[in-house]
Amino acid sequence: YLHTMSTSPDFCKDHGGFLLDELISKLSSSSESAIIHNPYQSTFVTCNIIAILCFLISSFTGNFSQVDKLWSIVPAMYAWMCVTDARTALMAFLATLWSVRLTYNFYRRGGYDGWAF
Repeated sequence: YLHTMSTSPDFCKDHGGFLLDELISKLSSSSESAIIHNPYQSTFVTCNIIAILCFLISSFTGNFSQVDKLWSIVPAMYAWMCVTDARTALMAFLATLWSVRLTYNFYRRGGYDGWAF
């Protein structure tokens, strides 16, 4: 069974290649980016941009704890970016409550003192 699947000429098209084809067709047929319409893709892109910025700022300043200032704030933002229905709204709300608690504890212990890049 596996041998016939892997040697089938339509296997890649039917089981994996269609995602890339669909993304390319959306990008080429629309003036807007397909990433904007998918909350999980836009969250993934945002996460990577923030990670790269934290790395670059940490490298330039020599302060490698830059991400500590964001670790309790950014996940709540990611959760709200992924809201698509009532269930995900509830999860984002709970993530925000947890984020507020973590941020307050970090602030209380002096984590935001001397906030400078």
